[in-house]
Amino acid sequence: MPKDDVRNHFEGIAGDYDRWKEKSAYYYRLLAEIYRERVPEGASVLEIGCGTGTLLAGLQLARGVGVDVSPRMVEIAAAKHPSLSFRVADAEAFDPGETFDFVIVPDVVEHLSDVGAMFRSARKACHPGTRVIVTCVNPLWAPVLHLAERLGLKMPEGEHRWLPADELRRMAGGAGFDLAEFSGRILCPKEIPLLARPLNRAAARFPFLRPVCLTQVLVFVPR
Repeated sequence: MPKDDVRNHFEGIAGDYDRWKEKSAYYYRLLAEIYRERVPEGASVLEIGCGTGTLLAGLQLARGVGVDVSPRMVEIAAAKHPSLSFRVADAEAFDPGETFDFVIVPDVVEHLSDVGAMFRSARKACHPGTRVIVTCVNPLWAPVLHLAERLGLKMPEGEHRWLPADELRRMAGGAGFDLAEFSGRILCPKEIPLLARPLNRAAARFPFLRPVCLTQVLVFVPR
């Protein structure tokens, strides 16, 4: 996606970003669980595409750094979470200047014009034991999510493209990563009584449901 368009879009919605996330609070709680299951307390974490810092703040970290293309998002994140570090940076062209135990990339790759470049930037933040965790939408869900956006039920995404896991694996491989985990999560992103919990438990438990899950979870390790 054109970088200026992405930056302008998120600058434009920064003031309402947390309100949109609250509107879909159940989905974002499920997303946070995916990361809490994989990131232990006391780890150091770099978040690429940190928004207003809510996900990073929800982890019990020794050090947390968030980067985002939107200066307004970074300003809000820094004011909300002074114990963490936030900076304005282009995900496709930055050098973190240090390494982390985990690099997390939540719902970001669909907004990038060069996903391979993002992985090359992330590689600079890796020591031999680093794990890079990417979550992104399964393209199968695109019609549902586009309809939800038109109805005002989810955050406006701006221009974006959802990528299949095989393409992400190829791009990561070109940047020096191997795939350590590929799983699917979330079959019901809305908190529907008697339905959401059993469906989402099934998504986490049964690998055969992975192709129809909303969220693709990919964990990469440096080669």
